[in-house]
Amino acid sequence: MQVQAIDLLPYRIPMPGGFTTAHGTFAQREGCLIKITTSGGIIGLGEAAPLPDFGGATFAETYAALNTLRDQLLQRDCVEAVSSLYPLLEEQGYPASALYGLECALLDAWGQHEGMSLHTLLAPAGTRPRANVAVNAVIGAATTEAVTQAAQKAIQAGFGCLKLKMGLSDHPEEEIKRVAAVRAAIGPQVHLRLDVNEKWSLEQAATILEACTQYDIQYVEQPLRAFDLEGMYQLRQRVAIPLAADEAVYDLASTRRILDWQAADVLIIKPQLVGGLYPARSIIQTANAAGVRCVLTSSLEAGISLAATLHLAAASPEVTMECGLATLALLEDDLLTNQITIRDGLMPVPTTPGLGVQLDQAALARYTFMPSQEEVR
Repeated sequence: MQVQAIDLLPYRIPMPGGFTTAHGTFAQREGCLIKITTSGGIIGLGEAAPLPDFGGATFAETYAALNTLRDQLLQRDCVEAVSSLYPLLEEQGYPASALYGLECALLDAWGQHEGMSLHTLLAPAGTRPRANVAVNAVIGAATTEAVTQAAQKAIQAGFGCLKLKMGLSDHPEEEIKRVAAVRAAIGPQVHLRLDVNEKWSLEQAATILEACTQYDIQYVEQPLRAFDLEGMYQLRQRVAIPLAADEAVYDLASTRRILDWQAADVLIIKPQLVGGLYPARSIIQTANAAGVRCVLTSSLEAGISLAATLHLAAASPEVTMECGLATLALLEDDLLTNQITIRDGLMPVPTTPGLGVQLDQAALARYTFMPSQEEVR
């Protein structure tokens, strides 16, 4: 089964109302769908959607890399083409999102060829993938009133875990009040996570988290700058709330540095930003061997990429906490004809061969844009 054609389909999708983090407010999501056609007529789908604000490449860099890599993969066997991508993560410095998007499309085609769903293809030998994956809701509103309303709405929808975006105020007392308000709104049984996106200093983090211990926080994501592993280690010694590394996790080498520093209790893994599903599996296995738990999350991308991460979560027995996959509602459209649903905080995994999702061509036509000449090169 050879790669006969690779089509690149850029998109730009609005995010109604925006989505606020400590990195800023997202008003739209930009990326590129990848359609691979094989010699057997199978079409595999992938998605490259970089996040520059989270340490990833720009869209222009990613799109340029996809054009270069497309020429290298044509006429190659699909399985061989997948294997050829991984050395490029380190050897030639290609953007992780470009490699991930191509890997996803090739694995989709491979799964269809084998008559096997992607989570079955990815599952370690001797394990049975899950049929559903527990997910958390994300609360990114700016005001206390909006935050509590969003939290209550998520609970009414059946979510048992919420992730609250933090780092929106320079005043520790305001950050503490934000957490207190949400815990009061959702009650004691719901899991509550905090996501700071690198905003706090060590002293701010210690002050805020010591005060928030009473609110039963499951963990706090990236309270300090991604490079400050020593600070993360020190903070772990000072506070009882578990710490999670997010922006600090971008490949296997960065994972090993975090583990060596004992800088986190949990790793947050975005396959889009680590270069692929199999590279993400390697990170999970390495962390698990060190006794560190992992959570898989989206990168606020559209439905094709989210489906791929969902399959990986279902195929990873080491991932037992809720995953950050309930993000498609943030986009005006997910570009799929068959919706990925959430019921009582659970996301069912598609069971048909490959990714098990179909591209909505009409929706894609509404959000397609033409990259500049610089991006084409």
